Parts: sequence; structure tokens; C-alpha cells
Amino acid sequence: MKPIYLAALLAFGTVSCVDNLPSLQLLQAAPPDEDCSVPDDRALLSGSLNMALSGDYLLGFVVTSNLSETPIVVGEGPIADVDSTAVYLTELELSYQTEPNLNIPSATVPVYSAFRGDRDGLLLAGLLTRDAQDALFTAVSGGTLVDLLVTMRVRGHTVSGGDVETNEVSYPLVVGFAPFSCPKAGDVPVARTSACDPRGQNGAVPACETP
Repeated sequence: MKPIYLAALLAFGTVSCVDNLPSLQLLQAAPPDEDCSVPDDRALLSGSLNMALSGDYLLGFVVTSNLSETPIVVGEGPIADVDSTAVYLTELELSYQTEPNLNIPSATVPVYSAFRGDRDGLLLAGLLTRDAQDALFTAVSGGTLVDLLVTMRVRGHTVSGGDVETNEVSYPLVVGFAPFSCPKAGDVPVARTSACDPRGQNGAVPACETP
């Protein structure tokens, strides 16, 4: 399955019911591997974030399309194999519910990604906007543990101008702040070398090295 990476790492389950079948569907969710590839053979129903180690939570989705390609036909047959279902994703909608209530505002984030609409793919997104990061960090750095429910939907259009959107997905997180120190005195955490370093997510901590 060819990865489709959604560049929404902006400082950004349960699938809700929809009245009509969405053009695109976000299926099982899982954090990416360290090389930023999104696994399509496992799912995680909820997660945790330690903001002492990371300011965002990265989540990957399997994306399946309900669009079909329609060639242009003149006379007795098609004159061209036109990719009439090419999809351009342009907006990421995010909203937040927290306990305790932090009043984090909803946001529509501009993004860009393009792929063939007649193929399944993978999508990688950061779940916390800058406002969400600031509100959560203020709360958890003071010792509060926050239950967070992130709801998201991606919108865009096809090459022919038709609107497309995904189903709405909600993903629960427990957010806290737990400073990390290496077990061996004098060692220091290894520096980040990947944008998808898992430290801080789901209990992951950095490796340590002797300076």
C-alpha cells in the first residue's frame, strides 16, 4: 500500500455515524513507525501523550476511497484514460473535548496532499493545533492529567471540481507531564533524528547515551 502523507504537523477510534457514504473513509488508526511509514496491519483504539517529551501526537490512518474512475467516451469507445478521480486534500478540521474543560477552540487547518482516488492509501496527521498544545501544556505542567478527545475530518476536491470529505473520526488521548531522566547517572537522552520519533507517545521514552 503506497503511503500518502498529510503534512499537518502543526504544533495538531471511534468512527461516528454519517448520513451518506463519504467519498473517502478513514479506517483503523495507529501511530507511525519511526521512519514515518504508517502501519496498515495494526490499530490502536486510544493513546497517551507525555508532553515532557513531545508536543504533538502523530496518528496514521488507512484511507479507502469510494470514488470510481470514469473515462471520457466519444462514439464507440473512450478517447483517453483520464484520471477523473484524482483527489486534492485541502483542509483538516479539528475539534477538542477535554476533562477538565480547557475550552480549546476548534480549527480548520490548511493542508495539501494529492493522490489517485481509485486507490487506497495511508494518511499521517498531527492531532494538536498550536492552541491545543498551549492549553494542554499549561494544564499538565501544573500536575493535571487531562482526558482529551480529538475529532477530525479531512476535506478536499477532485480534479473535476467535485467536493470530497472523509468520515468524522474521534480519537481519545490521556495527556500528562512526566519528566524523563536516564536510568544511568551521567547519560543523556539521544537527540531526535526523525520527525516521527515516538518518544512521548504511548509510553515510549528516548534511548540514552554517554556523552
